[in-house]
Amino acid sequence: MALFGRRKPDVRDRPVSQVELKRAVDEGFLIARAAVIVAVANRIITNALRDQGYFDHALIADAARQELHRMAEEQRGDAERMREIRVRSSKQGGRSQHQHDYRRGDDLKLRTREATYEELAARLDARRDDQHFVDGIVLAARARAWDDIGTTVVGRLGWAQRPADDYEVGRDERLQQLLDEDFATLVAEHPVGSGTAVGADEPDTDGPDDGTDPAEADTTTS
Repeated sequence: MALFGRRKPDVRDRPVSQVELKRAVDEGFLIARAAVIVAVANRIITNALRDQGYFDHALIADAARQELHRMAEEQRGDAERMREIRVRSSKQGGRSQHQHDYRRGDDLKLRTREATYEELAARLDARRDDQHFVDGIVLAARARAWDDIGTTVVGRLGWAQRPADDYEVGRDERLQQLLDEDFATLVAEHPVGSGTAVGADEPDTDGPDDGTDPAEADTTTS
């Protein structure tokens, strides 16, 4: 029995900070958006190969919506995983033995992550109906795909010398001509668009230990 009938404060009674939650969701959303752009850029390159360079904005916009929904479903799966971990950890007292050994004292952290994943999933799905946002994804992905392919062209030709002063004049037209002549061969020889976004921008579902978990805004170092 607690001294003088006063119960010791329990971390499980503390509510999730709405300020920290909003910050975590905002940061996670930026990471997710960058990952969606990479995935859509890859789709643009694949479609260009198949369709001889034809770009269909509506088709790519639909691909962006599908990718947003896929990521939203991933976040919901992560939220469910946090719930399961929280149930198990609530029965474990004492100190953690390693970074993934959650205990009763981690309840607030786990609830914050769970809430972050849930709200992030809802936001990602909601943005599927935001035409302006989807168009922005398509344009950013198209620019990324163009940069990837343009870099491949330059690397293949071995242009290491300093460009001429008038290099920028007609640059896009020259690159487009090269792409039209040898597009499929270039991409086959030098796969592009397969990198991850912004230093492994896709949220890490294992938690805060590698610094990529969007819910880690609720801790100082996590």
